[in-house]
Amino acid sequence: MPRYFLPSLAVTLAVLFAAPAVCEAQNYGVAKDLARKAVRAAEGKRPAEPEPQKPKRPSTKPTKAPPTDEQTPPEIEAPLRADIREGVAEMPLIDAHAHYGGEHPKTLAWMAQQNVKVLNICVGGRSERWRKQAELYRRCAEQHPDRYAWVTSFTLPDFKDPKYAEKVIEDLKRDFTDGAVGCKVWKSVGMFIKKPDGAHLQIDDPIFEPIFSWLEAEGHTLVVHVADPIGRWRPLDEKDPYYDLYKKTPRGQMYGREGVPSHGEILASRDRVIERHPKLRVVGCHLGSMEHDLGELAKRFDKYPNFAVDTSGLRRITALAAHDREKVRGFFIKYADRIMYGSDRHASGQLKMNEEELAESLGELKHAFCVGWDYYATDKVFMLKGHQCPGLALPPDVVKKIFYTTAKKWHPGL
Repeated sequence: MPRYFLPSLAVTLAVLFAAPAVCEAQNYGVAKDLARKAVRAAEGKRPAEPEPQKPKRPSTKPTKAPPTDEQTPPEIEAPLRADIREGVAEMPLIDAHAHYGGEHPKTLAWMAQQNVKVLNICVGGRSERWRKQAELYRRCAEQHPDRYAWVTSFTLPDFKDPKYAEKVIEDLKRDFTDGAVGCKVWKSVGMFIKKPDGAHLQIDDPIFEPIFSWLEAEGHTLVVHVADPIGRWRPLDEKDPYYDLYKKTPRGQMYGREGVPSHGEILASRDRVIERHPKLRVVGCHLGSMEHDLGELAKRFDKYPNFAVDTSGLRRITALAAHDREKVRGFFIKYADRIMYGSDRHASGQLKMNEEELAESLGELKHAFCVGWDYYATDKVFMLKGHQCPGLALPPDVVKKIFYTTAKKWHPGL
């Protein structure tokens, strides 16, 4: 835990005096050093020796202010940098994909100050345990409708109940009555869940058809996270933006496993659902698991007017940064009506957190907005998770769509 989230008055004042410099630090590692030095000074201690810097990845691209630290920056008790609100102070910022049960008064106060709203998305599974998550998100949206909305899910089939779809629809009716603005299917469908005959359960399986038809008829949105980045189906590559994630989560690696569906097969099953239900709004999580090939994603947009995506996760920025900047910029300008910002930040149990834990939890949400804004709205060049990311500097009207308008369009009721 960062040591500068201490409760003493001296430390609090020190951090607040350091806030302007921290918030203006384009190099995210600089923010960490400034805050730490401020706290040590308040405690009457000698400045600590600076932490050794990680080596930078060589690059042929020019940089405006070459960063020297690749670490995710901690955040402090301060508003977002002034530039994140410049020109759009009247516009709320919507995070269209999170799992953030931020109930603490400090979290809510910061969200109100910045006019931030978060769409919390449930992740259903094979048991009813996900209902605890749903209750947290429902409560946040009910008690703080200006700050939260929520997307429900459903329990996956055990293939024994002939009335499975009917029961799911009844549950969904209750959830939408309780304020849900959409329904999600997670990647276990396609990648992990198997049917009694041993075949992998795909999202276009007939067992789900009554559910999707009902969502379409009722005008609800289907949120879909199927597949994963394509690197899951390839040998590990240290240059891959997701390399460290793959190393930490080997269960998700599909490469070398017999009998698993290909990345393309899983996406094709999703596409068939989109095509069968032309009036069903479908939002693909994480750039539709197609961040490696924006040309293919553009083909889906052109073919399916009922398909959109969110950008959720900071790693998607590193993946986008691997492409030619001008091509990415042109893609976002052309398809801004189909792309919405998401952080994929997680939080629960904030009311039981101590000051340090709360500061870190809130800091994650702040940091995600700062980095997202830097990438989409400015021309800053920064390092993120070891990768150089040149900001896209999108036009203001495009920025407004990505951070607000598109989410409102694809999630009515948000």
